[in-house]
Amino acid sequence: MGSALVIGLSGCATNFQQGGERAGGGATAGAGAGGNAWYQQPVVCGIAGGLIGGSIGYAVSGSSDEDQGIAVGGATGASIGALLCADRTPAPAPVVQQEPEPMPEPTPPPPPPQFEPVVLSSEVTFAFDSAEIRPGAHQTLNQVANTLRENSDLRVRIEGHTDSVGSPQYNVGLSQRRADSVKSYLVSQGIAEQRMTTRGFGEERPVATNDTDEGRAQNRRVEIVNWD
Repeated sequence: MGSALVIGLSGCATNFQQGGERAGGGATAGAGAGGNAWYQQPVVCGIAGGLIGGSIGYAVSGSSDEDQGIAVGGATGASIGALLCADRTPAPAPVVQQEPEPMPEPTPPPPPPQFEPVVLSSEVTFAFDSAEIRPGAHQTLNQVANTLRENSDLRVRIEGHTDSVGSPQYNVGLSQRRADSVKSYLVSQGIAEQRMTTRGFGEERPVATNDTDEGRAQNRRVEIVNWD
């Protein structure tokens, strides 16, 4: 009876499927849980299996055990029918969340250009007690002008210094005039005036002793430094 049930229900399920394909081109329309057509659901197949199993049980039973044959055949057919129509579609693979790639670290901006300080000796740049630039200083100042032209973001501060000979007030004025002369020369070389500032410090900032000729010569100078 079990073999007959399997063969019968398999044929039933096949007929149902073929009928569905002929009727609707597949089981898309009216599909139930699991994507099967309504007639392929385990409940429906179980009912059909129970009817078929009960019929077979009745047919193979004697007159004395017809009720028992129907009951056994119906139960067996229902179980086999539900198993035959059970959804065996594999479960979809779990979706793996992709970890977002880390954002690249922002590239820090390059540091602003710095002007390398230039020290002009007053013994070479200016005559005694004069603010007029000597030709011997032109080469150095032309190099400064080229650097400023090639680096448009650079700004410079021009500082004048003297030794301690003479009055402090006079020395401040002389160092200021010499710083202004250097600025005027750079302006004549095409450097914008607003990129430069000047200041005369006089004898306030010595770099050597004022007690010797050599020390005083070092103190008489013009410095061109970076203007922040």
